[in-house]
Amino acid sequence: MSVVFVRSILPLLPAPLLLPILLLGLVSPACALPNAILGGLVQNESPLDGEDLTEILLASGIWDGSETLPGQWVAEAGVAQTQGGYLRARPKVFGLDALLIRSAHREENLEELHITFVDAGSYFGYLDQRLPAGMSREQGTQEIQKRIAQKNADFSKLYQDASETLLRKLREIDEHPKEAKRGRTRDLRASFRDYFHQKSGLTVRLLQAPGRLIRVSLLKGEQRAKTWLDQSQESLSQRERLKRLEENVTKNERGDLFLKGVSVVPQGFRPYCGLNTLVMVARYMGLHLDEDWLAVAGKFQNTGSSAGSDMLGLYSSVAKEARFKLDRSSRYDHETVRRSLRAGMPVIVWRRWDQARDRLHSQITRDVLRGNDRQFDRPDEAALPSKKKRSPLHASVIIGYNDERKEVIFLESWEGDATPRRMPVNEISYTADLTFAFRP
Repeated sequence: MSVVFVRSILPLLPAPLLLPILLLGLVSPACALPNAILGGLVQNESPLDGEDLTEILLASGIWDGSETLPGQWVAEAGVAQTQGGYLRARPKVFGLDALLIRSAHREENLEELHITFVDAGSYFGYLDQRLPAGMSREQGTQEIQKRIAQKNADFSKLYQDASETLLRKLREIDEHPKEAKRGRTRDLRASFRDYFHQKSGLTVRLLQAPGRLIRVSLLKGEQRAKTWLDQSQESLSQRERLKRLEENVTKNERGDLFLKGVSVVPQGFRPYCGLNTLVMVARYMGLHLDEDWLAVAGKFQNTGSSAGSDMLGLYSSVAKEARFKLDRSSRYDHETVRRSLRAGMPVIVWRRWDQARDRLHSQITRDVLRGNDRQFDRPDEAALPSKKKRSPLHASVIIGYNDERKEVIFLESWEGDATPRRMPVNEISYTADLTFAFRP
């Protein structure tokens, strides 16, 4: 399977629209790894793999700046005045294998560490829908249900064992943890148990979402955020926040109007494009949210697809958490998109995806990067994927446009490539299913 072809099939979203048959060979061997950074961890062994870093992560040196964090860290999308990164290793913490360790620095000072031990999104990946030849539709349905049930049983045991081990370790730190919450909106509100580590003065915060997620955060300082909005944003008036967003709008000599500061959050081999594009916009607006917690808040099921989740409610909750409003439309209105972008607000579009058109987007993007501004033929409706054919549904983030070329500039979550891509306006107008425009 060529790299180009793999890249082309990653956008696919809900179970009836997936190509899990093609993805299985990529996902199954390491389905327990964090999908957002799967390639980096698989391809790079670390001397920290399997090492217990508990004492090092709790020691004062990395928190007061006198020592650096151990291992190799890779930068990822930060929030407001914080810089994010993840450890390219699989060590142990509190006696358990850490699935993923993320850091948050503010002004070069370590502020938080987030250690994920169990995550359903990484475990289930895409659902394997390959079936033996000759099966009837009824037999196929039963076989898929059997696979889901078995995988859920295996994951339940993994979750239970990890939970019991972790709770024993945390009770050794503090026998009387305190309850805490974070989140302005009901759907995004998370409940924690805070264990105080006397020696380090750190708070060890446990987040458990039954059957989905186990994560521990190490927090510095006495102030505990009540919402997901960064402290630097909470202190600003709405007028000041909007002014700062408008300052991200820029225009180059080619005539591209685009937003600075929207970072790609790769979804990996998970049906999470609707989630990860939302995380990209949420972080741009100052929210400390990630796709794993949003999957919990959005009621994702352990089925290897996004079917049954409350994505629309989740989008509205994120807008409220950011103290903004959200306009949702079943059609694409380019003037509305232009208005949002000029105000510093990115736009999320759920659209029908087509492999041939995706290749043209790549060609347009490459040509522009090489300084070739040739005009591509604008596609007519006959050349575009038909919604009636149930083309795969995919989410993209529009961060700009070019009026002269009649193109939109957008980012994807499924590749991790930070290079903005390009698409004709009349194509996205025809293929869009839902448009989400954030506004004051």
